[in-house]
Amino acid sequence: MTHPLENLFKPRSVAIIGASADPTKRGYRAITALHKGKYEGRIVPINPREQGILGHACFADITEAPGEIDVVLICTPAATTPKMLEACGKKGVRAAVLLAGGFSEASEAGRVLEEQSVAVARRYGIRLVGPNTNGIFGARVGFNALGGYDVPRGHVAIVANSANIMGSVLDDANFFGHTGFSAALSVGNQADLSFHEYLEYFGSDPDTHVVLSYVEGFKNGGAYVKAAREVSKVKPVVVYAVGRTDEGKRAAKSHSGSLAGDYPVTRGVLEQAGVVVLTQSDHLLPVAETLACWPPMRGRRVAVLSEGGGPITIACEALTERGMVLAPLSPETQAKIHAIVPNASAINNPVDAGGGTEPRVEYYGSIATAILEDANIDALLLVGFFGGYGRRYGTNDREIAVARELAALQQQHGKPIMVQSRAALHRTDGLNELRQCGVPFHRHIEVSAQCLASAAYYAEAKARLLAPVPAVTSVVNAEAQRIIASAQSQKRHLLEHEALALLAAYGVPTPRHVLLRDAGEVEAAMAELGDVPIAVKVVSKDVLHKSDVGGVRLNVAGAAALRAAYEDITNSVRAQLPHAEITGVLATPMSARGTEVIIGVSRDPTYGPVMVFGLGGTLVEVLRDVVFRALPINADDALAMVNGLKHGAVLVGGRGVPAVNKHALCELLLAVSRIAVLHPDVAAIDLNPVIAHDSGYTVADARVLLAEII
Repeated sequence: MTHPLENLFKPRSVAIIGASADPTKRGYRAITALHKGKYEGRIVPINPREQGILGHACFADITEAPGEIDVVLICTPAATTPKMLEACGKKGVRAAVLLAGGFSEASEAGRVLEEQSVAVARRYGIRLVGPNTNGIFGARVGFNALGGYDVPRGHVAIVANSANIMGSVLDDANFFGHTGFSAALSVGNQADLSFHEYLEYFGSDPDTHVVLSYVEGFKNGGAYVKAAREVSKVKPVVVYAVGRTDEGKRAAKSHSGSLAGDYPVTRGVLEQAGVVVLTQSDHLLPVAETLACWPPMRGRRVAVLSEGGGPITIACEALTERGMVLAPLSPETQAKIHAIVPNASAINNPVDAGGGTEPRVEYYGSIATAILEDANIDALLLVGFFGGYGRRYGTNDREIAVARELAALQQQHGKPIMVQSRAALHRTDGLNELRQCGVPFHRHIEVSAQCLASAAYYAEAKARLLAPVPAVTSVVNAEAQRIIASAQSQKRHLLEHEALALLAAYGVPTPRHVLLRDAGEVEAAMAELGDVPIAVKVVSKDVLHKSDVGGVRLNVAGAAALRAAYEDITNSVRAQLPHAEITGVLATPMSARGTEVIIGVSRDPTYGPVMVFGLGGTLVEVLRDVVFRALPINADDALAMVNGLKHGAVLVGGRGVPAVNKHALCELLLAVSRIAVLHPDVAAIDLNPVIAHDSGYTVADARVLLAEII
């Protein structure tokens, strides 16, 4: 079945509204770009003042053009767009590219104009690219409607919020001449077609092997994540998303009308969907190029080979920082290397062949053979001077032969080879041969290391997405539903003891607790809880932050102290919030010592319900060490969250402190996910802190907010 966007990227005919005979006008450049790209379809200029432009008969109105028109480029000013789309609709056009700016990214009046344009398009079934876009490129039929960009053909599709960023990537590809594109476009304001629809198309496009995106904001983040999860199963999706700083968010809004979401949420849900997320724009093309030509990574074990210590040191640090492993070579492999270069200064990993490879470039082939035969190694990184031997020593033929040998080794063993060369910018014969044979090279070690790390990540993500997921049959718990309904009838959020009861209804272990509605219940509470230190907290629908109003007492011991704590808390809350309705105080045994974490659910405006896990208590605002996933999560997601903290070492234990029970934390995450999914009336869940320890965890504070009450 043909994809709905097939004719947009592979049109049989293109009309240019606003076509011009003036070389300075976009309507002229649009036609010349189609000529330069050797467009295979029919070009139809539309201009009431011209008879013909650049050898093509010109028509006064789109409705007068003969035959069917697949795509229209509208080069006229923004204000004319609704009228032009009306004519396109009458003609039966199915897609239009709106090049003009001056819409929602510019002003309120522009927003209204954009809405009017979309309304006309939807009335006629026209799909829109943009507005505020610089065009579109489809390699299959030479459809270059970018106007001024020379796009090499290949198997990477690039979809970007920014024409400048897209152009930069295209320029880099042209400079090195090794990477080409199946399609390219800037999405503009996404008034109609959005990132997820382009991604769905490229996922099904056999000409596209990797999808690359620069993203300032999604109009439908949930749909994008859903599409990415499916596309990542068959081909890599690489994204650089802005929004890591407030300044970046503001710039994105002013640039394209996008709203950059909360970056940690964006990163978490994209990685959950298998997307390769990058944080440096100069990594976009190298990573996409690498993923397009490499065999799949089998693991993270990398061997480093060089003739110099400096590059080796940098490579080892760059790889380790990105989660790669410098696995030791087997004794047999080391013996082979020693036989090749007896004077090598290191033969265990990294391999520093020293002067033994200068100028004997052929040693690279024989050493690489020994390394790739080693079962302990998943990939090989050459750093230093390879690619420069022919230029420096006049050994071009030998270097080209080794390049071919390396490519054959990569294919034979199915293990990726990456070359970092200080000669990369010279585009030497040896390096060009290397790349033409399917082995990528880069100028900088950090870029090379990132390519390896991204390839390893994608292999892991793809395996995770393709693995069968056990079916989870969850039924709404009747007691949980009763608790929520009771709070809804009183138009309030759940009180803490109700939140604990909700968790318990789904099998979450909760601490013993007693609700004291007056001081006369102290003796009964002590009998229930026993002679242990107690935490006492106010229970009130009008108090969300208990500590702020003196609503918490810790390490309370004995009936007299509990009675005093009751009086102190209620008096303090009434003094600061005279109109607060106090249900009572909650008494519960003090939690065991452990590591404080936070687990929560919220409704993200871009991605819908998301879960957060991180270091909690007082650390949550200071360290902001948290990870996010979209709901529902599965067991793999839960484990990735628990293992995904930057300061995750605190969960491992040490210096007499036992490691926390990660399995128990994963079970808690899964239970909270089920609650949020089964009860859409629950808008937010906040468990902070949860005290994690070696035997499990203690939910020390629980808050559940209802959607209707917010």
